[in-house]
Amino acid sequence: MRIAYRVARPEDVGQWEGDFVQISVYSHWEDSLEKMKESVRLLRERGIRYVMHPVGYTLLGGDVDALRAMAGLSDLALILHDERAPDGGRLSGEHEARFLEVLEELSGIAPVSFENAIDTADALWFWERYARSVTLDIGHVESAGLDSVEFVRELPDEIVEKIEYVHMHHNNGLRGGLTDHWPLRPECRELAALGALLGRRTGFDVILEINETGEINDSVELLRAFWRKQKGE
Repeated sequence: MRIAYRVARPEDVGQWEGDFVQISVYSHWEDSLEKMKESVRLLRERGIRYVMHPVGYTLLGGDVDALRAMAGLSDLALILHDERAPDGGRLSGEHEARFLEVLEELSGIAPVSFENAIDTADALWFWERYARSVTLDIGHVESAGLDSVEFVRELPDEIVEKIEYVHMHHNNGLRGGLTDHWPLRPECRELAALGALLGRRTGFDVILEINETGEINDSVELLRAFWRKQKGE
């Protein structure tokens, strides 16, 4: 199990210890694509592998050019969020056709993995219909009001086999408009859910997504210790 942290700015590159890196690209940030390109340059210069993760970009919106650019600069994967129709319902009709058209194009450029982010309660339907690869965000399961341990235990085998990446962060109360993306704690249910997943399969990688940058290394070490314990070391 490889462990990664996320970077959002070029100056984040190399600040923490990880086996690879996630570049998170935020659509509402000024010069987001330029920050992404410089992060890619630095990572490649240092020989560090990475995944690309657009946040706030949609296949149905006016973001296709930006997504093409990110796919073209991706390394291990392009991790996208699940999507809904403009009315908030499931994709269907012309919206689904457009979504599939863009997905096919992006998948021809880079490996695509889908994360539960927009509607975790309906993520199973989305994954079964559209995902060849799954990024399970355990923190989002908790922030959606679900028990992440039970969620993992009840996932169908065919979905579990698709999981290539797991996003880890702790749901721990409102701050900054979010209740999740807190540092991990030894007793948190998210870690128990990760253990439940490891009991069903291995071979996936874990990406740490926490906002408190001063605690990133502590959470990485907590994950490493957890993994060693799971292996019986």
